[in-house]
Amino acid sequence: MRLIVVNYSMSSKSLVFSHQREVVRELSQFFETVEVFTTEVSSEPLPRNVKVSHIPWKANSPLSNVVTILKLLYPALIRNRTSVLFTHMTDVHAAILAPLTWLLKMRHILWYAHAKNSRYLIWSSFFVSKIVSSTPGSCNLGINKGKVLYINQGINSKNFPYLARSPEKLHKVLYYGRLDPSKNIHIFPDLMFELNRSSYSYSMDVFGRTANLESEKYFFNVVSSHKAKSQKTSITFHDPIARALIPDIAKKYDIFLNLFSGSLDKTLIETTFMGMPVITWNREYCSQFGTWSNSSVSETLDFIIKEFESINSLKKIELSKEINRRLDLAITNHSFEGWINRLAGLLKEGETP
Repeated sequence: MRLIVVNYSMSSKSLVFSHQREVVRELSQFFETVEVFTTEVSSEPLPRNVKVSHIPWKANSPLSNVVTILKLLYPALIRNRTSVLFTHMTDVHAAILAPLTWLLKMRHILWYAHAKNSRYLIWSSFFVSKIVSSTPGSCNLGINKGKVLYINQGINSKNFPYLARSPEKLHKVLYYGRLDPSKNIHIFPDLMFELNRSSYSYSMDVFGRTANLESEKYFFNVVSSHKAKSQKTSITFHDPIARALIPDIAKKYDIFLNLFSGSLDKTLIETTFMGMPVITWNREYCSQFGTWSNSSVSETLDFIIKEFESINSLKKIELSKEINRRLDLAITNHSFEGWINRLAGLLKEGETP
């Protein structure tokens, strides 16, 4: 069977989409040929059965992009209508191509993992064969529910090596990821202020970047709030981290903080693999891994403060036991190898022997 993939990047240096190249590499072992259409190419070597074509994407040119995608993909789809199309995180591309693949009776699988359902996802859902996502919080369509399948996250634990940590010094806090309202970055200054009210012991480093103008305005207000309380917050803001450098940066910190309210954020799994105690009110994470205080999840400052206090009250052996329990769960449910096998099985579903 042949596979056609549409994604954003085939470069390992991409800050956001470097894993898409890795997904193509691993999927290639299950297919005769893999033809990739992407907006970012690189000269890095790929398996011999992988061919890459560049989609020249133009910002703020929707009509031009639609024409470009159809011009490049239409011949490939007509030529390989017995293949399966996998649109990986590209719901806009899927919306453009889905009616065509439906007319061609071609299997079309869309990977979608966002807390909110885009209009492109909703449109695509009427035409694609299946929609694959990580967890219910990352794709909760109200229509065409029967097409949605969940296969958990797929994180390569080799890229996020384990490092043991000591409970005597769990005071350096890390966050990396997007800097937008959905991540609740604005709560960080208040949290650090409360934690350091009695003793100046916690410090925090935030690595990331804004995604759009709304995020830029939001982040400006966060920084302003931090400056107003800087004596007690001890937060330093940095540029985003290249994915390959995350383990080197993370080993300098004791706790990972993430206050995303939506779906299961992949950074939560990455840091669990690295042996970092994760403090979060993310319900999908807590439902699988539990809370440090053994209390019900609450999206409040008091709950997060209680989580910090609970971690720092643990003895070394207790902390190690809980970190290893969470690590085992992450490997079982969210390893890259397991995710690839599940995804390949769905892509090849219905293949005639």
